[in-house]
Parts: sequence; structure tokens; C-alpha cells
Amino acid sequence: MAERKKEIYQNIIRILRDLNIPFEEIEHPPVNSCEDSDKYRRQAGWEGVGSKNILFHAKGKFFLVVTTADKRIKARLFKKEFGTKNIRFATKEEVAEVTGCEIGALPPFGYLNSELPIYIDETVFGYDYFMFNPALHNKSLRIEAAALKKVYRYAKQVVKAFRIEEGGVKFSPCNQSQK
Repeated sequence: MAERKKEIYQNIIRILRDLNIPFEEIEHPPVNSCEDSDKYRRQAGWEGVGSKNILFHAKGKFFLVVTTADKRIKARLFKKEFGTKNIRFATKEEVAEVTGCEIGALPPFGYLNSELPIYIDETVFGYDYFMFNPALHNKSLRIEAAALKKVYRYAKQVVKAFRIEEGGVKFSPCNQSQK
């Protein structure tokens, strides 16, 4: 798995460079939580919002949901979009198998699995900077949050933005890979 994580990390860096998206990178002790990551990012003088990336399983498929570290995402909000009432968090083993990463270091993009749909919380785009672990527990990247729109526009997999409203969740496409 170490080799897959390194490949994903290198893919993230390649994507950012190919799209001319400036980024900052720090190395820190391995982390397993949003709080730990935030501590090292603040020590580096970084400001911005940290990511929370959750892998859901529904109807035999997997879906990545990207939001901010401070938010709680309720699976039930996605039942209509995912086509089922039975949604659960992916197990540790499923996360490793599907993404090539471990819980705590799931990045918001860069997966080698182009079949993994990504759902991004629209509120992320409103921050100045977005910080995340790029498949490795001992590294953090920071990019302008608005640059994620460019990343997702060119992603190979389906990417949808979501907005939680009073009546539920509204979804909109972010790229041309909508099926």
C-alpha cells in the first residue's frame, strides 16, 4: 500500500503542476485526525480550512464526500442521490482497497481510480485556502480553495458539488464526466 499512496501523492502534485495551480507543502509527524493536522499546519503559519474526506458505501458502490474539517456530514442526506436508503461509512479495509489510502489521509482528488465519484461541499470554494493530507499522513498541502474548481473541472471521474439546504441537498455538476 505504501507504493500506491506514493503514486497518489505524485499524481496530486502532477495535477497541480499541469494545471499551474500554486501550492505549499509541509512535512510533519504522522497524523490521524483533522485536529492533529490542523495543529501542524498552524505551527507552519498556515491559515485556511482543513479538509474532511469521507468514503461512503451505497448500493454496491463507493462515493467520496469532501467537506471542511469542522463539519459533520449525515449519510442520509445523500440517499436520493446515491439511489438507496442504505448508506454506510466504508470500512478501513474498503477505504484502503478502493482509494489506495488510509483513513486520515484521504485527499480531495488525485485518485488513480477514475471510477470513484467525488461530491464536494460548495462551501469549500468560499474559503481563501484549503488544506489536506495528500494520501500521506506526514504531509500537508495548501492551495487556494477556488483552485479546486479547476482541479475538478478536469477530473476524469464524475464530480458534483452539493449544497445543504433546508429542504435537503442540492447537487450540481462540476465537470464534463457526468454520466
